[in-house]
Amino acid sequence: MSPSAPHHDDRAPVAGGSEVVATGGVRALARGVLAVRWAVLAWMFALAVIGVVEGRDLAVAVTVVAVVAAWVGWLTVAQPRFTPVVLTADLLVAGGLVVVGARFGWLATVYPVTAALAWGATRGIVGGIVAGGVLGLISVSAGALISTDGPAQSLQVLRDPVYFALAGGGMGFVATLLENSAAQVRAAQAEQVRATEAAARMTERESLGRQIHDSVLQALALVHKRGRELAGRAQVDGAEVGRLADLAAAQERALRTMILRPPDVTGDDGRHASLRERLERAVAAVDGHVTAAVTSTGDIRLPAGHVHEIGAAVDQALQNVVRHAHASRAWVFAEVDGDDVVVDVRDDGTGFDFDEAALRAAGKYGLLRSIGGRVEDLGGRLRIDTAPGRGTELELRVPVPAPVGQEDDG
Repeated sequence: MSPSAPHHDDRAPVAGGSEVVATGGVRALARGVLAVRWAVLAWMFALAVIGVVEGRDLAVAVTVVAVVAAWVGWLTVAQPRFTPVVLTADLLVAGGLVVVGARFGWLATVYPVTAALAWGATRGIVGGIVAGGVLGLISVSAGALISTDGPAQSLQVLRDPVYFALAGGGMGFVATLLENSAAQVRAAQAEQVRATEAAARMTERESLGRQIHDSVLQALALVHKRGRELAGRAQVDGAEVGRLADLAAAQERALRTMILRPPDVTGDDGRHASLRERLERAVAAVDGHVTAAVTSTGDIRLPAGHVHEIGAAVDQALQNVVRHAHASRAWVFAEVDGDDVVVDVRDDGTGFDFDEAALRAAGKYGLLRSIGGRVEDLGGRLRIDTAPGRGTELELRVPVPAPVGQEDDG
């Protein structure tokens, strides 16, 4: 990950050929820059009104305010990705305002610095400094060729390049810190998932070991002891050998049942089922396509209808991972949170730009209908956390109409 190039809601090449993805913090910075644009635009409008009242050029005031208002309005309504084309256009608008400010000092504002801030927020330290440098060069050139003010104005023009570069580079530094912090948080979350999975598997192993020790191993020890005793006798009682054979056969059946127990075994009343076993079945269906594992805080038992619908939703989520995510690993985690059961499906794939309204408008609402619809039918809700380049997390939160049964893994 390049430390100097976070960017907004899109993948984009940066220096060295690396690519990064904006975090929520970086996107918040971009929204903050947009708020600054509106505040400065309001100040520009006030300056234009004052200038016109004082007899300044009305056409210049109207044209400048209209152009900047149209650009800021489009950025607000369209919410475009900050691609190189959009950033370049933003820099041109800012540069044009620098030139106008050099000629008509009464219209000069700090609006041009918002372009440097936008470059810093979306392209990191280097991008912010470059944009600030371009604006500074325009400012110096315009001051030398256009402005006729005295030495004080010239001194201010000389300060502008440093001002613009510091603003853009400072914003880039903050954006880089946010991106690096988000990467560390994601790494810590992945490590926590691995640790939880390892602990759950260790618990399973210990539980299975206790069951084998309590039944199979004790029976085998008895068979071994009685077999040795029978081998030392001159005559062997056939009935005794038959009893040992029956004991061995019974333990074979018990061990086979323990290892090969079928999924979706219902509870004693036939109305509840094991969510853990249903999720294991969903993971088994994608085995060979992606490395997946199930972690559960105990053997959660729910009404059979809930288990069926949640399992079907997880089936669809894992199929999406296989077909679209280009992931190598996926994790399924289930736990009871108060009166809700929460199932997380995560992958380390490419992620995507989630826009619910756009998906519905394009008719691509399989994710919302197949997964979200099932969860909503159970009175729950689906949360989707994704962005291009950092994988996807689906959180299925479903309220349980009756107390959830939990047993130790085994």
